[in-house]
Amino acid sequence: MTLDSPTLTDTDRGLLSALQDPTSAAAIVANVEAILPIVGEEAEATSRQHFMTERAREALRAAGVFRVGFAAHRGGPEMPLTAQTRIAELIATRDASIAWNAAILAATGFYAGRLGDEAFAELYPELDLPTCGSFHPRGRADVVEGGYRVTGRWKFGSGIRSAHHIVGGVEVFDAGEKVLKDDGTPLVLGVWLPADQVEIQNDWDTIGLRGSGSNGYDVTDVFVPEGHSFDRYFDPDPDAEPLNKLVDLPFYSTAGIAVGIAQHAVDLATAGLRAKAGTAPIDTRKLGLLGEAESYLRAARAVVYQGVQRIDESIFTPGELPSDSIMARGDAPVAADLARRIVDLCAELLGAQVVYTAGPFEVLIRDLTAVAAHASTWRSRWVEVGKTLIEDEDR
Repeated sequence: MTLDSPTLTDTDRGLLSALQDPTSAAAIVANVEAILPIVGEEAEATSRQHFMTERAREALRAAGVFRVGFAAHRGGPEMPLTAQTRIAELIATRDASIAWNAAILAATGFYAGRLGDEAFAELYPELDLPTCGSFHPRGRADVVEGGYRVTGRWKFGSGIRSAHHIVGGVEVFDAGEKVLKDDGTPLVLGVWLPADQVEIQNDWDTIGLRGSGSNGYDVTDVFVPEGHSFDRYFDPDPDAEPLNKLVDLPFYSTAGIAVGIAQHAVDLATAGLRAKAGTAPIDTRKLGLLGEAESYLRAARAVVYQGVQRIDESIFTPGELPSDSIMARGDAPVAADLARRIVDLCAELLGAQVVYTAGPFEVLIRDLTAVAAHASTWRSRWVEVGKTLIEDEDR
């Protein structure tokens, strides 16, 4: 870990140098709790410039956030999804954009886990090198000697201005013909793009999650060595490392962001009522609103963590894969819906002050709107949940 960034103050360096060695889930969660003041202080600047500040990035790096998905045999903490979700929630209680960056860039270890030893050593001489990536729309990779010539334009490269490596999803062509897998589907690879040849688009001007830096990006006819790639849609493998058993495991932690936003709303509402408690009796109606919001918050947190806990119990069991019913992604839509209800209750409690852009509450409304626009929170996710109920007679 290096703390030589000029954006870090002497106080920052003292705080970050005192963090625990990020070799375990417990240590990294504790580190994230310790850096929350920095996250809060960098929230406004992150939003203003539309990507994470260097100070925030270096705090996340020092805490170990970018290494959570690396397997134990690579020297990583191989952090359970439950703990990864907790990290996203904690950071979102201070700023959802930085939390989004933390959750997305945590996929670094998931991607790197698909690399061979030689490519891994070349690309990841240390574990704290954040990697961003997008797989839509798919680019094109033409087979050439030693690798591929890649051209593509991708959207939603969250964290790209804070990333050391950039991955893009591509369909593979050989002699002009699309390469198909044994099941007849196109071969789709994730490829590590040469960062100095990536053009970042200035297209991230949004209602919410302004600071997530989810810009589009493109490359034209760049060479990518064959080893710097992985099968994006690999077959499930019960004998793989826990975090590489299934292609769908990254990004479950993003459900924690809605919970963190909801917690932030409850914290602001609670502080608002406490500030008035010394001058007049608190309106019982407002106490009821606060209690209702807290109850919904506990419900949202429970459903999210029960879901990822079930996945953890399966993937960390050698030789086992989670069932379809365990993997059905209904928790994020529930969390987003409950978070909306919680934010509405807290807004009613706080009154007219929530309409001012100078206050902290309007940011929560905007950020939750952006979180709820992500595919993981769409109500259509419940279709898979319903399907498993019909098909799994032993459930």
